[in-house]
Amino acid sequence: MSLSYDTRVSMPPRSVLPDGTSVGRFPSWSPITSTLILGDREAVLVDAPHTVQRAAEVADWVEASGRDLVAMYATHGHGDHYFGFTEVARRFPRSRLLGTAGTVSLALEQASSPLWRTLFPGQIPDDIRPLEVVDGPVFDLEGHEIRFVEAGHSDIRDTTFVHVPELALVVGGDIVYNEVHVHASDSDQAQRREWTAALDRIAALNPVAVIAGHKKPGNDDGPHVVEETKAYLRDTDEACTVARSPRSLST
Repeated sequence: MSLSYDTRVSMPPRSVLPDGTSVGRFPSWSPITSTLILGDREAVLVDAPHTVQRAAEVADWVEASGRDLVAMYATHGHGDHYFGFTEVARRFPRSRLLGTAGTVSLALEQASSPLWRTLFPGQIPDDIRPLEVVDGPVFDLEGHEIRFVEAGHSDIRDTTFVHVPELALVVGGDIVYNEVHVHASDSDQAQRREWTAALDRIAALNPVAVIAGHKKPGNDDGPHVVEETKAYLRDTDEACTVARSPRSLST
């Protein structure tokens, strides 16, 4: 029995401001990576974009694999990584929608927040399906181990990554970024140290591939992205020590 994986990067539509005006000429949301872990007959999807159209495109991609999607796993509770599961599940109604207890808790908050529908009017599923808590840290896919690793606070609380030892693969969620802006505004210096520790844990696994939750389309998925994310966090800490205000930090 063989095991493999594939990835897809979704470019989100432009978000809008609360007054309904569009945010610039370019997409204002970071490209979102979905990962499909493939057995011979079955598959597991890790993360899916938040808007209906982009999630439907992910569902097309999964369908084209010819596998039965047995589970979808959210690396953390941010809506842009799991709202799309609802749309994918319309094609794969028997698929389980999974997350850790921390992910499930944050996901419930995200689903009830008006922010997403304000930013993406008419594009967020109306009937967001809740996640269920995983049975344990290891998921069996046709006899192959998929490990769900809790990593603490990175760009938000209770984040995780996925480790597939047989493939030397880590699906990093928002612990790892790949040449796009790192969402560090929801972390203070102590939390960024926790984030860095999570990156060190990923590096210690000696992965061949590290899939970032957000990446520049076309980039490779080499393990170098771990150190690059650490460098970004170090630069953020340094900038925070000299910034006069949040606005001066952003400019």
